[in-house]
Amino acid sequence: MHDDDAWIGRALNIAKRVESCAEPDTLLVTQTVLDLIDLPVYLFQEVDVFELKGDYLPRRHLYRVLSVDQGALAARPEEQMTAEDWFLKGAGIVGTDDRQLAEEMHCCEKALELRIDYPEAHNNLGVILKRSGDRITAEKHYRDAIRLWPQYPEAHYNLAILLEETARPEEAETHYRQALKWRPEYVDALLRLAGLFDAWGDRHEAEHHFRESLRLRPGFAEAHNNFGVFLESQGEVKEAESHYIQALQARPNYAEAHYNYAMLLEVRDLEEAEKHYRAAIRAMPEYAEAHNNLAVLLHEKGSFSDARSHYLTAIRIRPADAQTYQNLSLLLAAMGEDEQADRYARRAAEIIEG
Repeated sequence: MHDDDAWIGRALNIAKRVESCAEPDTLLVTQTVLDLIDLPVYLFQEVDVFELKGDYLPRRHLYRVLSVDQGALAARPEEQMTAEDWFLKGAGIVGTDDRQLAEEMHCCEKALELRIDYPEAHNNLGVILKRSGDRITAEKHYRDAIRLWPQYPEAHYNLAILLEETARPEEAETHYRQALKWRPEYVDALLRLAGLFDAWGDRHEAEHHFRESLRLRPGFAEAHNNFGVFLESQGEVKEAESHYIQALQARPNYAEAHYNYAMLLEVRDLEEAEKHYRAAIRAMPEYAEAHNNLAVLLHEKGSFSDARSHYLTAIRIRPADAQTYQNLSLLLAAMGEDEQADRYARRAAEIIEG
């Protein structure tokens, strides 16, 4: 409806009924949709026959779309490809190395050559450009996507992240809220807003958004971890621990949750803290903070050789961190290696002096 938030029509009513039949992370379509789409490009299977409440047909066959057949797309001559074909080809590219990013970007650009008013292609091109480091052009494409489709929640969300990362938090908040306006259960936007409010010191709004994100998605590991950090900063240690545990139950190899839980445990159970630092490093071998903190813990318990190994790894990963050089200098002094200790102490001083 023109100039209104409402949408009406039989197709939308049927779509809502079809959605209610779908399991999470699945895409169901009716026979009508299969009659309209380019069948050779899609892989699908019949799910079942359903009676949809309020439907004008007594029963409908529903089909699950499994994937896009990239082989069928690749075999199609380029001159026969539509904007939608190029978009699907780009969306199906897996991987993030330079060659794959360039190929995905080419597909989005070809889609836009054929259809400049293609909001999804603008959004995806924005994602690719941001990943490749071109934030200015990425922002332009996000804004083009929103201009063409103001109710596009993903484009609002992606633009908000870019704005937050480029020190424009107030603008970011506006677009997170727009994403939630058009998709009220957009859990990722809720979590990002919670982080913004926490950074602004608005504890009430931050907690509300953390809890709402977990109400909507109880197994959201990142929300549990971030809420745990928030609660720990508020002195709610017991509840924070509960959320770290739930984060790790949802994602056992979640390096940041292991690290945060280890820091909480250090005040009462060094053995358990050590286990979680080691788990964080197994999950993310280049986790400099975890190597440093584990080294400090091992240093304090007298495991000097193991501590030195983790200090050196932390320095290799993060060579400009003066504190790690200072810690290693103290360890080497305790081991009687005074010459090496002095060398690392001088290096720490050089970093601090600039």
